[in-house]
Amino acid sequence: MKLNFLGLPDHPEAKVALIPAPFEITTSWQKGTKEAPIEILKISPNLEFFDEENFLEPQEILGFFTYPVPELPFEIDKALEFIYEKIKEALNKKQFPILIGGEHTVSLASVKALKEVFPNLKVLYLDAHLDLRDQYLESKVCHATVMRRIYEMNIPILNIGARTLCKEEYEFLKKENLPVIKVRDIRENMEKSIKKLEEFLKEGNIYLSIDMDVFDPSLASGVGTPEPGGMDWYEFLQILKLVAKYNLVGMDLVEIKPDLCNSVTQYVGAKIIFKIASYLAEKYGKF
Repeated sequence: MKLNFLGLPDHPEAKVALIPAPFEITTSWQKGTKEAPIEILKISPNLEFFDEENFLEPQEILGFFTYPVPELPFEIDKALEFIYEKIKEALNKKQFPILIGGEHTVSLASVKALKEVFPNLKVLYLDAHLDLRDQYLESKVCHATVMRRIYEMNIPILNIGARTLCKEEYEFLKKENLPVIKVRDIRENMEKSIKKLEEFLKEGNIYLSIDMDVFDPSLASGVGTPEPGGMDWYEFLQILKLVAKYNLVGMDLVEIKPDLCNSVTQYVGAKIIFKIASYLAEKYGKF
């Protein structure tokens, strides 16, 4: 199925590639993330096409190309390989890839492709959960282990937004001395949290993974595993704008479970894509 972001024709010289990934194989609680790419693209024409913060139109400056929404294989490895190839295709075209999931497992495919191009890749992930279990429900590759698998690829990782974890993850954090910026840290001292983030961002290339449950459920209730006490919109934008100033090379947006009776979450998801494109347009112009 072919649906274009903002409902606009594909730009002939697009610098931003939107890659739908309706991957949902290991979801363990509320299901429906495979519907997110379609619903985000369907709702996106309802956005204003002019950014109120930067006073520009990213679709005119950068241009978007939206890949068709695919039917993915049922096998995890084959589905991830398909996504990996699409990311590589976008990178070969010198496009900035935005992967639209789907469950968080899709990040594995995207990070693998980007690591081949950017050996000094780092992963910043905004998520209510750490996703650092070694295995979950007897699976080594799933939404609850994705960042453990990425870390094993010798890729530095930083979580922002965690507010729940299991004992195994707590012990792993201590053992590996991994940094985390919790929502509570942001609320208590935003300046200190920003400095910690900048230390992580200042060297290397950055991949950004946004799990929508990083937000408070009052803003984004349509997720598989909602958790109270999440970020608000302007806290999130402060972080997003800062990340865009550094060497951001790709991103994903995952774990939206569309609620067709309340479309706020998928609308916020579409808005996030528009905002990161706006920040990149302000930074690069027609790069």
